[in-house]
Amino acid sequence: MSLVSSKNKKVFLCSNTKLQINHKVDIILSPEFYWVRVFDIPVKSLTQARHVLPTLFEDILETTNELSYQVLKLKENKYLCFAYVNKKIYEAIKNSGINLSLVNSIYFAQNECKDFKQFTIEDKSFLYTNDNILVKVPNSFISEKLELNQHIENINLSSNKVDIKLYNNILTPKQIYTIIAICLFLSLINFYKVFSYKNEISTIDERIEKMKENSALPSSILQADSIINKYKAIATTEIKKREALDYILQNNKFKIKNIELDKDILNINYENADKKEIEDYISKKYKIVSSVVKNLTLNMKVKI
Repeated sequence: MSLVSSKNKKVFLCSNTKLQINHKVDIILSPEFYWVRVFDIPVKSLTQARHVLPTLFEDILETTNELSYQVLKLKENKYLCFAYVNKKIYEAIKNSGINLSLVNSIYFAQNECKDFKQFTIEDKSFLYTNDNILVKVPNSFISEKLELNQHIENINLSSNKVDIKLYNNILTPKQIYTIIAICLFLSLINFYKVFSYKNEISTIDERIEKMKENSALPSSILQADSIINKYKAIATTEIKKREALDYILQNNKFKIKNIELDKDILNINYENADKKEIEDYISKKYKIVSSVVKNLTLNMKVKI
């Protein structure tokens, strides 16, 4: 286990790498973190090739549930294909001491170390096979002990970056699918409830309209409000009339011959009454329009 110099801007990451750095770095992934194969795939595009990779890697790996895939085209119908576990790489970077915010880009060593047919790093040995696949081998397999850390800054990185998520996904694909299924189930229930509520509302609206027709009720709220306000005004006027009559009639000192109501005017005839006393009493609450005495009868008109 070696300590990578803080001057390095490129890091070859092994499973036991430990670092002390405070600058941006490009990470080259050891073959310990991925599987790589060359496949003959009779398709034209990288997207089409990627779609068949889970099936192709099933024959090599026990499970493909957590794998991510990347593919490079070598020539017609021949592709260099990678499979890797995002979480495993994330944990390795985190455990190495690299601050995730300092990671610039990540690369597969397969594509970046072609200038070194065999090399050692972190007391581990790697070499390219006859079919140009970089693999980890026992140290005794290496004939030339080239230490990669002494040359790593001379590597010209390719454009083939690893598409990786630098955060920990705490949910497994199975858990994610379960959550999606539950959400879909709840969505269906909500849809059913909304559809049911709409039907109920429609039924209630129909009942209301039918009641309006049978009871000759107004068809709109504005019309209903207009009718209510109209009857409120009538009720207010009638209450005022009743209060005026009650006030005038409650005084037994004055003998009323007759009384008539014409709209908002009370026409009252008093017999043998004291004109001034009556006027004083009525004017406390109401306006006297006219007051005339004729043949011992006081005719008084009062506005309600």
